[in-house]
Amino acid sequence: MDNFVVKNLGPIAKADVTFGDLTILTGPQASGKTLFLETFKLVKDDFAITDFYIHNAGGSVTDFLDYYYGDNMHTILKKDTLFVFNEDNINLLSKIDNAINALNKDHSEYMILANQIFSNMRYIPAQRSLALSEGRIKTSDDFVNSPYVLVKFCNYLQLYVKLHPTAMLKEVVQNYDFLKNAEINMRRTAGSLRLEMTVDKQTIPYMAWSTGQREFTPLLMALDFFELKNTIEYIIIEEPELGLHPRAIIEFMFTVLKLMKKGVKVVISTHSSTPLDFVWAMNRLKHKGVKSFAALAEMFDFKIKDKDFFDGLFEKEVKVYYFAPDPKTRKVHSKDISSLDVESEDEDVSNWGGMSLSADRAGSIVSKF
Repeated sequence: MDNFVVKNLGPIAKADVTFGDLTILTGPQASGKTLFLETFKLVKDDFAITDFYIHNAGGSVTDFLDYYYGDNMHTILKKDTLFVFNEDNINLLSKIDNAINALNKDHSEYMILANQIFSNMRYIPAQRSLALSEGRIKTSDDFVNSPYVLVKFCNYLQLYVKLHPTAMLKEVVQNYDFLKNAEINMRRTAGSLRLEMTVDKQTIPYMAWSTGQREFTPLLMALDFFELKNTIEYIIIEEPELGLHPRAIIEFMFTVLKLMKKGVKVVISTHSSTPLDFVWAMNRLKHKGVKSFAALAEMFDFKIKDKDFFDGLFEKEVKVYYFAPDPKTRKVHSKDISSLDVESEDEDVSNWGGMSLSADRAGSIVSKF
């Protein structure tokens, strides 16, 4: 399992995460979860991203950081910023500078090195709906000073549409109740290809879709595209719950199990307690010695046709980390809360990083009357 440690990056004082087969990051907004995951991808992908940047923009280390994280975001890296990947110290600024100098000095030598390293990580950002403009998939030219992961996500969708000119997501949508009986395709409108949905022979333009449908469709398109690849080690998914009913989030968690079954490591950042409900149920069933993972499907009323679907899933490692801001300094430290033990004396563990805190507090107050 990969371990990644970040110190003094933006709001993060220290985040230490050992990634499992499923890793969930939770914590309040602006606690550094996205910065942490973007940096993990940058370090893990190494020259693949640097090469992409240099050939599209060129420039200095500062230019690269602004290109990757977003305009003027280079300021999040300080002199005491530290990265440790699997116990190896990573001097990110020096690494980027060396890559740029190598290209400027000897293009052929650099390309030999860069071509030996490829990206085995896919990233689905929280801003995924911004990849679509009234149903049209944006291109790199539509973005100015946007994070690399969002621009790259648009590239994924563009490639997906080329491979699926018709009948997109034909099999995938059947796994989701709120998309059943729907067909999602591209149709040329106003001079460009745009997404449209057909339900019971009624055509629904993109701007008339529900928020959940607009948020979730690009996520499903990306995952369907990734199905074609056999070299993916990680898939990072930010806030899969956006616009979704809790039932749909549970349905999505079974999609996550399918990815894990195929050997893909899945990383999720979330502000929803529903994925943690799912993990808590997994933990309890495992703790009670339940042999059949099918009990989880029964618990969440999910129909699984493949009897072998759950084989080996109990052996998968599930990790949950809370990105906890210090009340005084607001600086963030990560905490392993994987047990999700509601009886733990550590409140961060028992209330799941604040996910269940409001309900507990409301119950406590109501009980006084």
